[in-house]
Amino acid sequence: NQTFAQLALTPRTVGAYTQISRLLQLQSSPDAESLILTDLARQVAIAADLATLYGTGTEQPTGITQTASIGTLASGSSFDMADILEFQTDVAANNALNSSFGYVTTAAVAALAMTRPKFTGAVEAIWAGNVLDGTMAGFKAMTSAQMSAGTMLAGSWDTCTVGEWGVLELAVNPNDNFAQGLTGLRAFFTMDVGVKYAGAWSYGTSLT
Repeated sequence: NQTFAQLALTPRTVGAYTQISRLLQLQSSPDAESLILTDLARQVAIAADLATLYGTGTEQPTGITQTASIGTLASGSSFDMADILEFQTDVAANNALNSSFGYVTTAAVAALAMTRPKFTGAVEAIWAGNVLDGTMAGFKAMTSAQMSAGTMLAGSWDTCTVGEWGVLELAVNPNDNFAQGLTGLRAFFTMDVGVKYAGAWSYGTSLT
């Protein structure tokens, strides 16, 4: 029989704020307000990505790498195809390997994998594709600037739940400082992260 449990999520908010002057709005083309709101949304998205990967659980969500009992890869040596396969076998040993499995790492590690042959004497490299998006050992691989140097995270992504309360909120206050003619621009995003099954993940560090 199945055993049911509850995955509790807590609203956690990230925000971004700035002010622009009346003169900047008069002199800007394209519109400074829309450009800055787009940038604020991008900054909030970066913070949400970082929280999903490395959130501390204190004021921030508990990120995947900070979740107790996830798998770890033996690290500290030059990685090869055997290490890439170990990520898969770690997850498979917990009956959690499925089609949502994928890798995320840094651009530097991806570049190494693109120059490193799958096996001794092989022409094909471990990483196929470009530095942004590719495949390794039959599964999707991608890079993120939010990953720590020399690290790689792999797992079945359908076991990571990202809860959202509402949507990304972008707001403008044209009277933020009426006397000086300053307009305030703000972004808010409320979310939390929960890993349904720690055994579906494996994390490697000091990859060279």
